[in-house]
Amino acid sequence: MSEVSQELGEKWGKVKVPGKVFGKTPIEFDPEAQKKMAIPLGERELFPSVGTRLSEALIEGGVTTAFGCPGGHMWHFLDEMSRAGIKEYVFAFEGQGVYAAEGYTQVMQGRKVAVCFGTVGPGAANAFSAMQQAWLSCSPIIFLAGGHEKVHDDLRNTLQESYAYKFYESITKWAYRLSYPWQVKQCTARMCKLCQSAPKGPCAFEINCDPLMMKDEARKHYWGGFFSEDEAYMEAWRYEDTSKPLTSAADPAEVAKAARALAAAKAPYLVIGEDAAWEDCGAECKEFVEYWKIPHNNRRTGRALVSELHPYYHRGYPPFKSEIDLMIIVGVKVGFFDAYGGGWAPTIQFANAESRVWTYLKSPAVLMGTIKITLRQVLDYAKANNLGPSLEAQEWLKKCQASHVAAIEKRKAHAYMYGPDHPRYRKYNIIHFGYMSQIIREVCHEEWDDKPRVCIDGYTLSDFVMPYLQFSRPASCVSANDQAGVGHGVGQAIGMAIAQQELGEENIPVLPLMGDSGMMNGGWDCEVAVRFKLPIVYLVTNNGGWMPGMKYPWYGPNWDILGDQDRLGETFRGVRQQGPERPLIDFSKFADSIGARGMHVNREDKLKDSLKDAMAYAQNNGPVIMDCIMDQHQTNRAVTGPVYTLFYAHIPWDELPPRGKASRAAYFPHWFAGLKDEVGWKVSDPWEPLSEDEFGYAPRDDYFKA
Repeated sequence: MSEVSQELGEKWGKVKVPGKVFGKTPIEFDPEAQKKMAIPLGERELFPSVGTRLSEALIEGGVTTAFGCPGGHMWHFLDEMSRAGIKEYVFAFEGQGVYAAEGYTQVMQGRKVAVCFGTVGPGAANAFSAMQQAWLSCSPIIFLAGGHEKVHDDLRNTLQESYAYKFYESITKWAYRLSYPWQVKQCTARMCKLCQSAPKGPCAFEINCDPLMMKDEARKHYWGGFFSEDEAYMEAWRYEDTSKPLTSAADPAEVAKAARALAAAKAPYLVIGEDAAWEDCGAECKEFVEYWKIPHNNRRTGRALVSELHPYYHRGYPPFKSEIDLMIIVGVKVGFFDAYGGGWAPTIQFANAESRVWTYLKSPAVLMGTIKITLRQVLDYAKANNLGPSLEAQEWLKKCQASHVAAIEKRKAHAYMYGPDHPRYRKYNIIHFGYMSQIIREVCHEEWDDKPRVCIDGYTLSDFVMPYLQFSRPASCVSANDQAGVGHGVGQAIGMAIAQQELGEENIPVLPLMGDSGMMNGGWDCEVAVRFKLPIVYLVTNNGGWMPGMKYPWYGPNWDILGDQDRLGETFRGVRQQGPERPLIDFSKFADSIGARGMHVNREDKLKDSLKDAMAYAQNNGPVIMDCIMDQHQTNRAVTGPVYTLFYAHIPWDELPPRGKASRAAYFPHWFAGLKDEVGWKVSDPWEPLSEDEFGYAPRDDYFKA
């Protein structure tokens, strides 16, 4: 047995941790106990096995937690992982296990690799979408997949034939199919390193039946016994730093250029992104913005890496963005959601890998290396050379600070315009998305000091709530990133809550902001949160379907432009149709069925107290599912923006409702010759409920009429 295993055995013998079997260290991990056995270990059971080797290598790589769904092709190694002390959280759907791992690793800020698992065939396939999201978010995850026996490859005549390593290769840093049990440790060690190397990301490990059922003596007959066990593996290869990410520094010449550009800037602006969060460099970012006195914004997973209560923080870009003369991006993925940096001032790039350097940005300096280190390099150079912020930059900071304060008050006033005193929300039992956004901010600030972590899931709310959210600690805003799916918030919240517990943090509720479609997609695994009594409030913005509000600008209130068989109110095979909508599901009753607390909220004047109550309850008692009935008139701003307008360019002009006509005429008069005379159209305000003359067609249901 290895020295690492012996050390682990000694540790397990002294500390009470999961993995004890009948109160003792498992025999396969206790070399001293093995010496005392009358019949050697391995003569009545499979030993050493893939499971023992895998468990040792995972623990050496820092793994403590795994998420997923078990299956027969995996019991060999899942059982050993449990016996070794790795805590396993079992889900009903493999994808939610991956989402949980994603949330877990983000709260861990890349300190640990998380493990997910799904059996051969359906298990590995069910996890694909979530693994694609982990790939886009750069989450350090190892997915363990079962596999069929190789003797039946490509014959389609065996049970659950599938090739996880093939279909995962496009969305992982490395996907590998294990052939022999003596390869396990070298492959696992490599995956742990790759997951943590910049930019971080997932790996997939298909462990098929052949190595699981193979005795170690087979190695003696392979290539004449030429290869030793794990000949490409070295125990504790970096000594005590084996589980830590590798680091690097920037070119000193680039460091000097960056420092001098910062000192010369009169109106600098800094943005902190996801790669900075993965490297846990909040302290360095804070020192950097304070030394250079730079107004800054945090993007996506990078939110609150420096607290958003910091006096230099500015939500979004200032309204006078054109005055910025130097951009500084710290680990930002500058892509679709940043308009690829279009119109940006010259930009200093702090990037942790060549693939995270953006060639479409004019850049006076590029600092490629571990972001914690490169930030420190620039600070040290500036201090050594007496470089600091210009007087103009310090005045610029004051201007941005005033802008930030004014914007907060403006947003609050805007939200309250659609509050309980608005005629529509006095009359109807529905809630405005914008008003809800302000209430979420107030509750998290007043009751929890802006510490609750939030999952962004519901599509419509995501547009309204983002500028209202305020966070005081890192890893507080987790989303689908570029994948832009729904349903992920169920598992992500579970992983986030588990990570909080593992880190010994306060038991502060996690707040996944779900839509009803996301809950229908992944909601059953809320049961996992109930089983482990996790402090989670699943706030469901229920508007009855897949973005039903988009019908008003593009389809009509009855989905009028669709075929007769799909229009709301028509009868098809004896059933009244609803278009892409669904009835308002009562998620509070679903909560009752799984042992969570269910709440039903449909009045704005009850919303704040209800949310306070839900979060206080969740902290001490476990999950709450808070079903909120929303105003269907609101849509994500993108629905009437230029991209969606192109998506709906096929709809005949004469059949478009007024809001759709307004968007097409405003954005694309140059593209459609027939629109040149359509002047005076103004893109609609997605916050504003529709008036009767904006429906375009007579509604057949009066539930959401103006």
